[in-house]
Order: sequence, then structure tokens, then C-alpha cells
Amino acid sequence: MERQRAQFVGFVALIAVAVSGVNLFSPAVSASAASVVAQSNLYKSCVNYKLTAPLDSQATVSATEVTTLAGPTQAATMSATTQAGASSGDNIAFMSIVGADSEACYVASETFLQNNMMQLPAGFNGAVGVTKTISGDIALDRTNVANSQIGDITINISEFKSDNDRRDGFIRQRFLESNKYPFATLTNSTAIGLPSGAYQDGQLLKFQIKGTLTVHNTKRDTVFDATGFIKDGSLVVTAITTLKMSEMGVTVPDIGGLLKVDDSMDIVVNIVAREGQASATAAATAAK
Repeated sequence: MERQRAQFVGFVALIAVAVSGVNLFSPAVSASAASVVAQSNLYKSCVNYKLTAPLDSQATVSATEVTTLAGPTQAATMSATTQAGASSGDNIAFMSIVGADSEACYVASETFLQNNMMQLPAGFNGAVGVTKTISGDIALDRTNVANSQIGDITINISEFKSDNDRRDGFIRQRFLESNKYPFATLTNSTAIGLPSGAYQDGQLLKFQIKGTLTVHNTKRDTVFDATGFIKDGSLVVTAITTLKMSEMGVTVPDIGGLLKVDDSMDIVVNIVAREGQASATAAATAAK
């Protein structure tokens, strides 16, 4: 029982696979194409959720929307699939996040006046920044899904790439200061609402992930709404939360009225994890 609840050390250097952003996949054309195909078959990238209206309760992205390309239609929740008396088994899959197929994104709203420094049209603009440098380990208990564990997750936010280089520069240097604080981490994570009982391939699970999010050297207890499923040997998890920059110690961009950004933004994390790539540390820890 102890090994199923073991903590997994992950996210070395928060995303040690260096690919930064939606337009910077892999130098090799064939590898890039393969990554795009794998992605399109597993989840809907958050770049497709670029805002067309100001952020509000109706405009935010939902975890269910993001995973519509996955295929599973039967959702499982604690109340729907709990099996009384289900016990822990030894059928545990140790998986590691594949950075090339995963992504972490911010989705924010901006308002510009004429002649702004980014040379963008005046008025509302939706902004999406993407990084693909993500690392972490997950232990999936196939016999009793509720016992599955999530290790620390690390994201290189200094590699956020949007459709505007000037925006990216301002974020790194002045606002998020990701040149100084390059990594975001999610630690002490707990999955809430996973069903008891064995996992059935293709089953869509709806749950929450609660953990300590550290951004800009500021820690905050955070809850992500999540969905997950296994398809073709890949564990796919989409997790979404809404944050206020001001609560994370980040200065909300407002440059002389030329640029103003809404304090609230969505954070979307699309994770693809596979067996055979779990860290040696995770396996050794679980064996104790």
C-alpha cells in the first residue's frame, strides 16, 4: 500500500525537453509532423481557444471541450462508478510526461489603443502562450484507479510562445519575469473524485487535481478541473484552472493605457504520459 502512495520526483528542471511554443516543435520536419499528428489525435490544443470576447464565466475553456477529439464518450465519476470493496492491486503503470506531445498554456484577454507598442489592431485581443517543456511522473493503479498518484510537475514558463514576439519579451522581462523565475511547479498533488475499481480502456474520467502551484516565487493552493483517459497506450489528462495574476505576485500589464490585460487568465495543461519513460527515481521509490 505504501508504494502506491509514494511521491514521485519529477519535472527535473521543469520540462527538460526543450521545445518552446506552438511554432517551435522540433527541428526535424518529420519529428514535428509526428508530434502534431499525435497531438491532434489525443486532445484539442489550447491554441484553438484563442478568445474572441473578454474573459468571463462564459468565455473560459472547459476541460470537457478541450478533450472532445479524444473519442471516449462514457464519463466516470466517483458517484457513477464507485465499486464497494475495491482493493488496491499490483497492476500499476508508471508513466512519464512526454514533453513533445504535451503543452501548457495561458489564455488571456488584452485591450489595445491605437499605435500600441505591439503594433496590433486597437480593441480587444485574445492571447494564447504555449510551452511544451513539461516533465513529471504519474502512477496509474489500473486495479483501483482511486489510488493513482501524481508526482511533482514542472513547466518551463520562460518558453511561453504566443503569436507576438514583443508580447513574449514583455512577459519574460517585465510582468511574469520568467527570465528570473523560469519554472512553474505543481507539488503535493492529490487527485479528487477518481473512481474506485478497475480502469477500462477508453473510459473518460472527470476529476479534480488539488496541489500547490508555485509561479513567480509565489505559492498558492490551486484546484484544476480535469479529464483523463487512456488511448493507444497514452494517458491523456487535460487540467484547467483560472488564476488572477495579482494573486501570484505578478504585475498586471497596464502600459499607459496603450495595453491593458485582464487580471484573470485560464491556465490549460494538456498532458500526454506513457509507460517505459518513467524516471528511475519513481520506480525505485515505488519498489520500497
